Amino acid sequence: MSETRRGVSRRQRTDGWSFARIAILGATTIGGAVALVSHPPGALLASSSEEATAVERRPFAPAPPGVFGASGDVRLQLRMPGELFDYPLTLQGAGGRTEYQWLRAEDSLAVVPPRMLLGATVAAPVRAGFYRLAVTQADGRRVVDSILVGVLVPFTAKLGSTLNGYRIGRWQWERTRDASAPPPRGFVEVRAEDVELPVSTHFRLADFLTHDGQETWPRYLALDPRILDKVELVLRYLGGRDRDISVDLHSGFRTPLYNLRVPRSASDSRHQYGDAADLAIDADGDGRVTDLDGLAVSHAVEVVERAHPELVGGLGLYGNSGAGTYVHIDVRGARKRWRG
Repeated sequence: MSETRRGVSRRQRTDGWSFARIAILGATTIGGAVALVSHPPGALLASSSEEATAVERRPFAPAPPGVFGASGDVRLQLRMPGELFDYPLTLQGAGGRTEYQWLRAEDSLAVVPPRMLLGATVAAPVRAGFYRLAVTQADGRRVVDSILVGVLVPFTAKLGSTLNGYRIGRWQWERTRDASAPPPRGFVEVRAEDVELPVSTHFRLADFLTHDGQETWPRYLALDPRILDKVELVLRYLGGRDRDISVDLHSGFRTPLYNLRVPRSASDSRHQYGDAADLAIDADGDGRVTDLDGLAVSHAVEVVERAHPELVGGLGLYGNSGAGTYVHIDVRGARKRWRG
């Protein structure tokens, strides 16, 4: 079941839903691998014109396939505090000492001293938040702005039904310890200044926040980047590269507490796990979202799942309700279909 989505810093319709016109853009590839430099938002490395020139002299190698998802449009990687991981970055022709440093995504302030970059392995910051990577060599410092790294707050930090003053509720696993329905491994911590940070080519953090009326900051959400990838693939299939398409994201993450208030919502809704989205998509571009649009989106989901079985999940088509026609899409790992 859908919920009303209040967009942040977006043009609003009279019913309160966010409204955006988005261009469906294709990913540029080099030899089958997504090229970091080719992806919006912005240039991969941006601090000054001198640094841009340095990038041309000493380019980055193509990122490994899948860094930006199958769609090439995912901009977010989620990590646990202090986690060691291979950052998708390879310097070509770099010589001498190379260092990396984490910068806060909101204001580019450094949060830790520089560290030696040995191979591709980096250590995530230990504090929850959003970061970008700066790489320093003899020819200057360059900031990678095509990938947003989010450091999670571990699930174990939740005390009862709250996390740092934010009311969340309890997951089914907390009551039953059912291993088949584990809770999220952690939460994305979102501050007021974070809401417009991009998580994919066409979506921002604001689109996935629970709109439960709580005014406290920070707020917390669970988010699985695979749902970003799947929705971006669906939008690409519907819109190609030649036209805009309108999308209302009605419902992203729901806290278990808020999910109880959503009419007809499943008690263990996938929205609570951050791997689901309810969307109204004007697939045919006629300015209305009808059952025909819902059927077109449903067909696109089937095509995407056949091509990318790792993104298989639920598909629900809803129409003739107060929320209008919309589809539920998730990546639960098992195929499920229904009509609401």
